[in-house]
Amino acid sequence: MSFLKKFFNFVDITRKVILNLFFILALLFIAITFLVSDVKEDLGPVITFAPNKINETTNLNISFFERETYELNLFEIISAIETAGSEKEVEMLFMDLTYLDISFTGILEIGKALEDFKSQGKKVIAYSDFYDKKNYLLASYADSILLNQNGLVLLDGFSSQKPFIRQLLEKLNIGVSTFVSGKYKSALDTFTRDNLSEEDKLQTSSYISEVWDFWKEIITKNRNKISDSEIDYYVNNLGKLTEEFDGDTAKLAKRKGLIDNLIVRTNLNNYLSSFVGEKKISLNDNLALLKKENSSENKLAVLVASGEIIDGEYVEGAISSENFLKILNKIDKDNSIKGLFLRINSPGGSGFASEIIRQRLKLLNKNIPIVISMGDIAASGGYWISMNQNTIIANPFTLTGSIGVWAALPNFKNSFEKVGILFDKVSTNELNFSLIEPPNDNLSSFMQSYVDGSYNKFIKLVSKNRQLTIDNTEKIAQGRIWSGKSAFQNNLVDSLGVFQDGIKLLQEESGISDFKIKYISTSPGIIEDLFASFNSFLNSTYGFLGFIESMDIQRLVNKKKIEISLICLICPELR
Repeated sequence: MSFLKKFFNFVDITRKVILNLFFILALLFIAITFLVSDVKEDLGPVITFAPNKINETTNLNISFFERETYELNLFEIISAIETAGSEKEVEMLFMDLTYLDISFTGILEIGKALEDFKSQGKKVIAYSDFYDKKNYLLASYADSILLNQNGLVLLDGFSSQKPFIRQLLEKLNIGVSTFVSGKYKSALDTFTRDNLSEEDKLQTSSYISEVWDFWKEIITKNRNKISDSEIDYYVNNLGKLTEEFDGDTAKLAKRKGLIDNLIVRTNLNNYLSSFVGEKKISLNDNLALLKKENSSENKLAVLVASGEIIDGEYVEGAISSENFLKILNKIDKDNSIKGLFLRINSPGGSGFASEIIRQRLKLLNKNIPIVISMGDIAASGGYWISMNQNTIIANPFTLTGSIGVWAALPNFKNSFEKVGILFDKVSTNELNFSLIEPPNDNLSSFMQSYVDGSYNKFIKLVSKNRQLTIDNTEKIAQGRIWSGKSAFQNNLVDSLGVFQDGIKLLQEESGISDFKIKYISTSPGIIEDLFASFNSFLNSTYGFLGFIESMDIQRLVNKKKIEISLICLICPELR
């Protein structure tokens, strides 16, 4: 008894210490924020932008368990660059892209802001120790690209790789019954095949070729020193070319016109100073000094729906249906909000949650205009929630469509029998919801009909809201993934564009000339964010605990939830 008392006292003290620690950290964060905001710095002729991981949501970044994120979110960066363009004393924007972590959609949006900045007679210079296809794409918008003299430009095109575990499941004696609508809906092939189906090869080669062509189109447009064919030659013969230059990849990149100058970091200050007529300039990141807000009473809300679509309350990194409804309700009640820019970056998820969110967006759209902007991924359920009478914009790097439905029922009958665990059953009816035996004919028939019915609803929804015939919708559906460009050609989206285009559309549709951007957070609050981050950290670090919990055999036997899935499992971030 004494031991238990000591143990629970220890647990209680530990709980209080952890809660107090979070409280102190939150207070420190708030205090530092106020102190930093009171520091006034003068703008110099050079604005420096040296990002690491860029937050592309509209949430605050208060995570102590993830790598540091840049202090401005994507949309604030765009606004700051626009402000820099209007400041007379600013002559140049210098970008150090060595540690850049961003989506292709984000690159296009910052690139557009850079074009506007340059149009006002100002220079942009980019530098990196190492370039891959992402930070090189952003660097291409600069007037001059610098590379560390020991650096490398590694461009590798786009690819998509998918694992197949059918043989593993056979060895573990695990059965999976699959139910699919849409011949291109290949999410479940990983359980049933050993390689890509012909349909999957066709759709994958199609969309990765299209995004690669668009990538090269931007590079050749921004840099007339290199052609489309020269880029392909560089990528396909990098080994041979590196040998010819005795391993000096920096000189190779310069000779091929990929970069303009080689430099060491210690010489950056002198190099940049020569353009602005000052002997010494600071290369500390100071873009945040240009963060400004309009004082207008009219607001255009910016909200980001990012992650898998799930049922229930707030979960970090997901689009939680109940939490999202609360956010949309708040927007609807705010009379100062005249329009909503909704960025969707999701492969989809729960079919039920997707429909709940779509219905609420439809209701909101009766009161204010909504522009839906697709990020790198807006597929399956991510496309479903876009299906109202609102404007949809994508960009050529977007992967969307995947209009199809699937469900899967695993069973562990052979696995349990292999280790000597047997089950017997008595039932009143012939509908066997169980994870310890394969579905009978009745359940199989029900599941396939249920999935087909959901697919038909999806088809009708797209047909109605995109003003397509059922036959035409069927042709472009079938679970097929489309690039943004092909989606536009097939009338799945209204136009190709980015954040700036979406805001302009909202301004026109709402009829306002002056407005303030209001960023809407999806998190319930700072404390919830802290605990969600902590929980996420624990889950990723001690994931094996979840596995141990899932070995509760009785839970496996009794689990009966049936959920159709509107998720594109083969729509990873382009890489």
